[in-house]
Amino acid sequence: MEQWLPLFRYLLASPAPNAAAFSSSSSGDVQCPSSPPTAAALLRLLLSPVPTLPASDPPAVLFQTLPPFVQSQALSFLASSVSLLDPALVRSLATRVLSAPSGRHDFWARRGARHLLDGLSQGGGVDAPGDSLDEFHEPPPWLKEAAARTRPSLPWLPLEWRSVNASNVSSGGDGFDKVGLESLVLEKEEDSEMQEAECVPSLSAPSLGTQSLHRALALQKEILMAESILVAQRAAKDLQQLCVESGNAEAVLSIVQPWKADDDTVRVLLSSLVLDGDGMRGKEPALMLCSLFLPKLLNLQRPVSSVLLAAALDLCKRHPAAALEAVLFPLVLRKEGLTVPQCDVVTRIVKDGMHPLHVTAFCHRLLSGDEKERIPICMPEHQENIGSNLVWTESLFALLYSILNQDICLTPSTMENLVSVMDEMASKFSKSLKFGNFLLCFISKCWRESKIHRVLLEGAAEKTDTFLTKAILAKLRTAN
Repeated sequence: MEQWLPLFRYLLASPAPNAAAFSSSSSGDVQCPSSPPTAAALLRLLLSPVPTLPASDPPAVLFQTLPPFVQSQALSFLASSVSLLDPALVRSLATRVLSAPSGRHDFWARRGARHLLDGLSQGGGVDAPGDSLDEFHEPPPWLKEAAARTRPSLPWLPLEWRSVNASNVSSGGDGFDKVGLESLVLEKEEDSEMQEAECVPSLSAPSLGTQSLHRALALQKEILMAESILVAQRAAKDLQQLCVESGNAEAVLSIVQPWKADDDTVRVLLSSLVLDGDGMRGKEPALMLCSLFLPKLLNLQRPVSSVLLAAALDLCKRHPAAALEAVLFPLVLRKEGLTVPQCDVVTRIVKDGMHPLHVTAFCHRLLSGDEKERIPICMPEHQENIGSNLVWTESLFALLYSILNQDICLTPSTMENLVSVMDEMASKFSKSLKFGNFLLCFISKCWRESKIHRVLLEGAAEKTDTFLTKAILAKLRTAN
């Protein structure tokens, strides 16, 4: 088993295991004890029987002896090159995971197995419990018990309205109301009991004290008037200190509004600001991107400055998950649709700052996931610009064209939804070369998986009217 140590070390250390990346990074004298590709050898190893375990039906395999984290990492590794693997072995491993009794494998292992099946050209055909992927969103038992004992004021909050005292919402003595990122007012009409009590309780996020509020307002002026890198760095240090001391970085940034500064100052803030503290819980990169970089892009009408893009791209490379939630999703879900300059920025982030598996997940959540899977992260001031549904524009098709040209693997459900979109939007974009380019690229790159939709694709192509139409139809009619 010593020959497998490099691979398992890679699985433990990599945030997104990928067979191609491992093969290219492995030295020539380190080889797994099987014929290439490495993923195929790993798959056979995981399905090898373990004679030391008690007899069972089906027989226990090595995969079952691995810790949950290693199981999910191994499944991600296999999914990155599933097209090169034996479908029967892939289906056998995934079936073991998805058909196992509840609690045998954790959520991420089950999700990895489902993703592995999605990568096969044919359906998985596994009779797994229907709620296996929904358990992640289930509330904990103690919250269910609390909800059963009381009449909640909100569907997701098992808290009686009587326990919410309006006096808890206070204001500073100098006339400044305490600031919260979110406020929720229950209308009287929504609850007859509240009408009788003649009170409308308000729930708000943790607020800032008067001293912190004054410091934030002073910082706002300092950042807006910064004229040198030195001043901007000093402001970044003060802003970082205030965020940590207040324990409410979101409220501080909402007041300071650093996105209103010029591009050079924002670049310095992106490079110098470090948000940490007990209340952050790993959301620092997303908070920095949505409060510094995203606002610069939401109404972008011309190319973004190179210095700002370089600083933001560096942060996106180090934190791709945060970039997905705080930049890509908000821009793609703009109520007015994606513009050309915004498309250029997103394309650059996807190309230079994202692992292919992150891009695959982004496309799947965007096109196949439900609304709760694509809730973007943004500051309250910018929520009105972002919707929950895609607005199809030429720039969005250009973005997807760029993604396909990077040989990003799409899941079967994503491709199926794209076919439906193309069939629906072909008339609207009949004169669009960007739409035609995307349609031709999709047929070239995804034909094996989407050939069952030949009729819909031909119908979409026939609705177009550009010099690419004949090429698209010829490609469809000669493809096997």
